[in-house]
Amino acid sequence: MTFLLFIAALGAIVLIGLITNRLTGTKSRYLDALQLEAEEQELWRDAEADFAKRPHLGSALVRSYPRLRRHTIVWTNRRVIVAQKALWSSKRPITQELHFAHEAFPEAARAHSVAGQFAGGFYGRGFETIIAESKTFSEVNGKPCLRITPNEDSAAALNIAELLIFSDRLPELQALLG
Repeated sequence: MTFLLFIAALGAIVLIGLITNRLTGTKSRYLDALQLEAEEQELWRDAEADFAKRPHLGSALVRSYPRLRRHTIVWTNRRVIVAQKALWSSKRPITQELHFAHEAFPEAARAHSVAGQFAGGFYGRGFETIIAESKTFSEVNGKPCLRITPNEDSAAALNIAELLIFSDRLPELQALLG
């Protein structure tokens, strides 16, 4: 009987998710079908990177970040796109889009308004938009990483202390960004 209740609860969760997505118009967007904006250029891509969020609250005191190499990071001259390979799938759905606070082009203004919405604009877009304040290259647990601090205006800043990008190709990105 407990197993049937568990299956019913899982079914209810899936049903609620389907209804919510239908009502909000949320659809998955995939990296393969990504169209860059006008005058946007891809600067750097790593298909074997890792992306992690370190929360303000509720985090373990000692935390390790395994290198599973499941994320694809695309750095353009206007934004950073994070996609994650799903289990048993060849597609990579976009999970986050990062814009930096100092950017002054029309797409950045739109991203700033979306980032302030509930869940960073996930509902309706299918991925979270985060406005970042700064970036620094350093090490976490002996692994080189890029630390990105979210802007206070971003809804993600409520519980995200920093975003971490781990890659074997970080020196290449560091040289590119200066």
